[in-house]
Amino acid sequence: MLRPILDEIFSVLSNGAHFKVHTLAAHLQTVDLLQQLDEDPNQDLFKRNFVLMNSLYTLQSELIEEDIYLHIDSMDIYLADKGQAPELNTPLSTYYLDWQNYQTDNEEIAALLDSFWQRYAQSFHHQQNTLNKPHLEDLCLQWQLTQPLEEKAIRRRWRKLAIQHHPDKGSNDDTRFKQLQSEYQQLLGHIKSI
Repeated sequence: MLRPILDEIFSVLSNGAHFKVHTLAAHLQTVDLLQQLDEDPNQDLFKRNFVLMNSLYTLQSELIEEDIYLHIDSMDIYLADKGQAPELNTPLSTYYLDWQNYQTDNEEIAALLDSFWQRYAQSFHHQQNTLNKPHLEDLCLQWQLTQPLEEKAIRRRWRKLAIQHHPDKGSNDDTRFKQLQSEYQQLLGHIKSI
């Protein structure tokens, strides 16, 4: 039943493209593979998202057997080498691979949407805060960055630090990698809020 969606997703990602969930959904709608599934707008949104996520996780489990890793994140979906694959059996994949979750009532959908928007607002607010001067100076020293900060320099330095400290690259310090991710977001948020 979902094979055409799986084939289309693989096809558009196989050229190295990166998609966000909503851009991939829009693409699938344009090729008539993800059309309206319910008259109620909230139910329709939930069901289309469920079908898309189910398709992604199904494809992920198929591709890993062929040494291809399908990275699934709401803001970044892409194909990579199997060596980059983290644990694939996550609560999110378990949820979307269970078709019993497809039939969800409006109250639960409203709660899910509220939870999403609350997390989004908190994340957005956290990223938009400017750093105080001492913290900014400490980060610049640790990251070996000069002021005034430039986005390109921050991104370049992030890539080097990420490769150096990524748990899949031999570093067993997952905490340090997560701290670097947080600092990276803080630095980007700082220059965008100036």
